[in-house]
Amino acid sequence: NGKFQKNILIFNQSRFILSLCSETDKKIRQNQQKEQKIMLTAQNLKVEYKTNPLGMDEMQPRFSWELSGNSMDQSACRIVVKEDGKKVVWDSGFIRTNLCNQICYGGEVLKKFTRYDWTVQLKDEKGKTSPVSKEEAFFETGFLSSPWEGKWIAARGGTGYLLPPQRLLRRFEVKKKVKKARLYTAVLGLYEAFINGKNVTEDVFTPGWTDYYKRVQYQAYDVTALIVKGKNMLADVIAEGWFCGKIARNWTHGMVSYGPHPAMSQELHLTYEDGTTEKIVSNSEFRSFSVTDCPPAIRMSDIYMGETYDATEDDVSWKLPTKEVFDETAPIVLENEALEDYFSNTPRWSHRRSMPKIEWQSGAPVRRIMTVKPVKITKRKDANTFVVDFGQNLTGRERFTLKNTKRGTSILIRHGEMLNDDGSLYTSNLRAAAATTHYLAGNAKSVTYEPTFTYYGFRYLEISGWLGELKEDQIEAVVIHSDLEETGAFECSNPLLNQLFSNIVWGQRSNFLDVPTDCPQRDERLGWTGDTQVFANVATYNMYCPEFYTKWIRDLNLTQMADGGYKHYVPDPYSNSENPRQGATATGWGDAGIICPDVMFRKYGDLRLIRRYFDNMKRHLYSQINRAGNSYLVKNACFGDWLNIDDPTDESLLSTAYLAGMAKMLAHHAGLLGRAEDQLELEQMAAATKKAFQQTFFKNDQLQAKSQTAMLLVLHFDLTPEKAYKNVCNALVKSIKVTHKVHLSTGFLGTPILLSTLTKIGEIDLAYDLLQQTTYPGWLYPVTQGATTMWERWNSWNEKTGFADIHMNSFNHYAYGAVGDWFYETICGIQPLSDCVEHAGFKRFKLAPRFGKSLEYASAAFRCPYGEIASGWKRIGDTVLWFFDVPVGTTAEIDLPGAEKALLAAGVVKCKDCGKLIAAPGEYQVEVKIK
Repeated sequence: NGKFQKNILIFNQSRFILSLCSETDKKIRQNQQKEQKIMLTAQNLKVEYKTNPLGMDEMQPRFSWELSGNSMDQSACRIVVKEDGKKVVWDSGFIRTNLCNQICYGGEVLKKFTRYDWTVQLKDEKGKTSPVSKEEAFFETGFLSSPWEGKWIAARGGTGYLLPPQRLLRRFEVKKKVKKARLYTAVLGLYEAFINGKNVTEDVFTPGWTDYYKRVQYQAYDVTALIVKGKNMLADVIAEGWFCGKIARNWTHGMVSYGPHPAMSQELHLTYEDGTTEKIVSNSEFRSFSVTDCPPAIRMSDIYMGETYDATEDDVSWKLPTKEVFDETAPIVLENEALEDYFSNTPRWSHRRSMPKIEWQSGAPVRRIMTVKPVKITKRKDANTFVVDFGQNLTGRERFTLKNTKRGTSILIRHGEMLNDDGSLYTSNLRAAAATTHYLAGNAKSVTYEPTFTYYGFRYLEISGWLGELKEDQIEAVVIHSDLEETGAFECSNPLLNQLFSNIVWGQRSNFLDVPTDCPQRDERLGWTGDTQVFANVATYNMYCPEFYTKWIRDLNLTQMADGGYKHYVPDPYSNSENPRQGATATGWGDAGIICPDVMFRKYGDLRLIRRYFDNMKRHLYSQINRAGNSYLVKNACFGDWLNIDDPTDESLLSTAYLAGMAKMLAHHAGLLGRAEDQLELEQMAAATKKAFQQTFFKNDQLQAKSQTAMLLVLHFDLTPEKAYKNVCNALVKSIKVTHKVHLSTGFLGTPILLSTLTKIGEIDLAYDLLQQTTYPGWLYPVTQGATTMWERWNSWNEKTGFADIHMNSFNHYAYGAVGDWFYETICGIQPLSDCVEHAGFKRFKLAPRFGKSLEYASAAFRCPYGEIASGWKRIGDTVLWFFDVPVGTTAEIDLPGAEKALLAAGVVKCKDCGKLIAAPGEYQVEVKIK
């Protein structure tokens, strides 16, 4: 990921220099391409957005690949799928299509627990056939909705929370040579699984956070290499996690939400060389340890509170296939009476008699992505107390090394994002989250330790009890988030904007941990829908997110309230859809149910999500109209324009504007799906809402509301009467320039559309000036104060008043980072087109950079589903030199006013039918004269 980003920026900067001999360079490249004659090939093959997935339960999986070579486009593709590499279960023949993603499987019914290898062969635009793809590509099915033989089991012990993780184990003997071994595990809570003392995966925070009222995910791991002939041990550590830890009880005064304690269902499938099979499944034959008879090393590990680890206790030998040296008991098998007891201890589930449905992991795994070294270690006046500065606010946990430390030494580590004026750790904004690691040293001469079932949001550590000097090579920060490939890069001549872009990316890294959380540090960390929808567009430029959003959007729809409204945050541990604690949907928050699938369609061509949840989206819109008494003038803005700067917007205006915009968006979706009646119905809803809006909020061709967000919404959703358009534009410009002296006053709903709306009305230079404003409030003010991630508030900290409200003040909140899409879409001009299915997913896209007057150069790169798009420009005197790359298999519409002659000279052509300037695949260089 880092290599991609670095190489792209170096590549673009190099081309600025090479442009001085551009004509010669261009001819050399053309001659090289002629000599190479590279045939069209497929690369980066994926199934359901994953590379060679195990345990996949999609009955009609979708295939995708990128194109490479000198050809312009793909004209046909042929996919061959073989069962276990032998029997052909689908030979598509050559399908006439130029799409290379969202290609749906159409062969025999898939079998469970079976490997399927697949290849793809292509034809280019001239009908020339490529060789069959050589890249290894396969998928392996899982349960395919068949019932599990593994029972739900749990260790015996009390209910509650902040308890030691459960330990479950199963000894088994292997007498024959193993050909294949797969471990399937579903847990209500979090787990780590070990075979013969070795962790089965590098994934962390498995199985992830879902709507436990409805479903839980399982993971499938290839454990063939871990099985030995003879005695073996399967050991599991199961923690409370999101299921019954403090996060599931925080706002319910300690009352349990999902369930009273963790539970596990597991199956180990062994296939021997002689063709026979064996299953080891969770049941009464598993064993567990009591806390008193066999004290655990992990005494407590909680997402909010942190971890207490006692290294004087054994955390290794019980996982090994040794003799039974501990007092062991049979686990509780949760069925029949035990299952009734389980649910009776959970008030919100007391009416249930079955566990949630087990589904495959459609989302991205969470992993350790990188490590960060300290930039500074300061010793405090207190004995043996140090403050460690990593120079970067991040999400993860610390990892330290101890050598020759006295047994029983107690080390306490607190985490924080900022320092107080006296250099001490600032933790007031964490609220009830202790965010503390407590480590008790054991006998080992040298040990490396990292917490297990918790994570922190921090830049600084305060370490107490450390013996001797703390050196930089003894401690590091481990960055943890969903493992998403970085697909975007940006750099420009303003170093503050470069730091802002870095802050946006780090905000995404910090909050994309299985669910899109609002913040990673305090006692919240919930999947707030408003934050998610405003950030989704830039998120899908920065990183490859389709599997991440697919998983979350499923839970968003599973938690839909009884009246059809979408919730404020998802998953919701405090209520199920039949008992909606959140009440009515919130404008701009619940609308994530429509906006996020729309982003998935525009960026990845994914129409399946829209098709699957279309009726739910429609119910969401009608839930608002029904609450308003069948009126199109609705009022559901529970949070308003959240955290605006003393410039509130009428809630009814917000809600009605969003209803009109969402109805129009969903009408477009209906058209894509061919649902003509729904399209007409929704177009009529949008028109009626627009009419009601204009009659209510306009008078004498003037918008009565004066907030910046109000004006932005009516322009963004095209709600202004024709005669009032200029008045609204002028009022908006006056508010920004004169009233607020080139500053914004917007909150969570107005800020994301601010620069794009100014661009829309032709105020490019004002947009640049606003973006680069360094004084409060603005995007760059936190950067000037040393911020390395996005802040929740414009004034999370300022020079006059210090820290803002401690009850809600995060220094790692990505919502205001939504401005990052303007870097891609306007500064460098990379924009998706979604007018039809054939153009979506950047099959056809727009390049429309707007240079402004303040930057000397800018460059961006984005790896779309078809390959890499690059766009960069640099000023040379009164000329702007613009470079752009169009990947194989795509076409670009070029929108650069006043540059038609230069574009045509550079190889862009003008379409006779539509009159648009079109660029075929290739590299381009254009000189644009600036007035």
